[in-house]
Amino acid sequence: MFEELMERVKYYKKLGVNPLSLATGCAVKVDLDRVVYPALSELRPKLEKKGLRIAPREDADIFPRTSGGVEVHRRIYTLGPQTNVDPGDVARIGPCRAITVIQVYQRYANQPERFAELVGPVYEKLAEAGVPIHLGKGHSIATPFEEDQFALFDFLKPSGGREEGFTAANNDTMHIIDPTEEPGDYRQVAGALSNTLNDLFVLGVHENLRLALVINAPIEELAEKMRRNAEEFASKLGAEIIEVPQPTRGRLLIGATAIGDTQKHPPTFYGEARPGMKLVATRPFGELAPINVYISAVIDESVVEELEENGITVEELERLKEDAVNRIATPNIGAARVISRYLPDAGEPYDPDQHIAATTDVTGPGIYVVYELAQQMRARIRLHDIPVLYPRLSEYATSTYIIPNATAGTNGAFIAVVPEPVVESFIEDLRAASLQPVVFGEILGRGEAVVEAPAKLKKYVADTRVLSKFRLVGGGD
Repeated sequence: MFEELMERVKYYKKLGVNPLSLATGCAVKVDLDRVVYPALSELRPKLEKKGLRIAPREDADIFPRTSGGVEVHRRIYTLGPQTNVDPGDVARIGPCRAITVIQVYQRYANQPERFAELVGPVYEKLAEAGVPIHLGKGHSIATPFEEDQFALFDFLKPSGGREEGFTAANNDTMHIIDPTEEPGDYRQVAGALSNTLNDLFVLGVHENLRLALVINAPIEELAEKMRRNAEEFASKLGAEIIEVPQPTRGRLLIGATAIGDTQKHPPTFYGEARPGMKLVATRPFGELAPINVYISAVIDESVVEELEENGITVEELERLKEDAVNRIATPNIGAARVISRYLPDAGEPYDPDQHIAATTDVTGPGIYVVYELAQQMRARIRLHDIPVLYPRLSEYATSTYIIPNATAGTNGAFIAVVPEPVVESFIEDLRAASLQPVVFGEILGRGEAVVEAPAKLKKYVADTRVLSKFRLVGGGD
């Protein structure tokens, strides 16, 4: 195990990166609550006066479907006061919406004021175009290299007349899925692209899928291999690849802006959540724990000894890591199809006895998304269980602070708020799609956002900021 990984480390270093310093999957994101939201809160009033509207946090940007589809115009800008945004160019495009990727130097990724100083000039220059733009979904990631900072804008221009249904768009871009494998491995690309599609799939959106790739590597041969992997992935899924310019900054970048259509109304009926509705996970969560523990075991041999004392052999750790990577690299389109069946047709009324009220994606924030869901629904929620994929390993990873939130993942499970009359059929449909659904909570009532959780949550989450959002009850088992 050690020898193979060290050879891989040498290869990564030839590419100009240290894989053991790369955040895996969604761990590379800039913290939304501590950095991005405070920065945008400062910028929002001034920008909205100039016609730029920054949407509140959603899994994806949702807008009316049009007969001509959506044109994608990509532009890549420098950050800070010397940004190269051309307002005239933006005016010529005439976009209605934009999906953004911001990559910032990790020293500034924890400073909302510095983050605002870097992105503010970009937005202000865009506003000079005089074109009202809805900034529907933003994605921010950190880089260990200051020269790799950039802002990527995928400007969206719907064309044609209004059609029945909706279009959804999202971007997720990361550096790597599994630093213990080669960057050109198919699962690296499949995992990253599955992750960006996840925010569409969680809404039941799975028709007419399109991918505007974000692919970069220090050498063209590797970048080309990653593009071929992306083409293979798209072909398997029946998705179209939209040709757009690629960033030239950043040692390793894997991701895409994903666009899809649906003739159903997405599950954003937060005000319709009612007591008795169940929280159903499409499967247990926590994909990142085995990968992080595996890396730690390679770096520190004492971790192997501790694992064995806890009854986890090196062979089992390797098996669990492989299982996690395979799950991450498998698109959740089966869950999307099931969710779509329990949604009203576009233009039809919501039925509280038949339709899913809301969904969320258990990825970067892990179990924290339940608290966010409670806020959106203004609901009191009780969790009966914390369904994790690898209980013993996740408990170890949390107790040693290898990963402070072992419920976190990449291309994670979905949580759906399901009316009691259709819970059984919803679960049967998920099982038929080869998933492992779990009913693990319910809505108690409406009002203040409160989430009761079993005290054993502390076995899987050491992050006090996350734990503070839950009212822990019962014993620790």
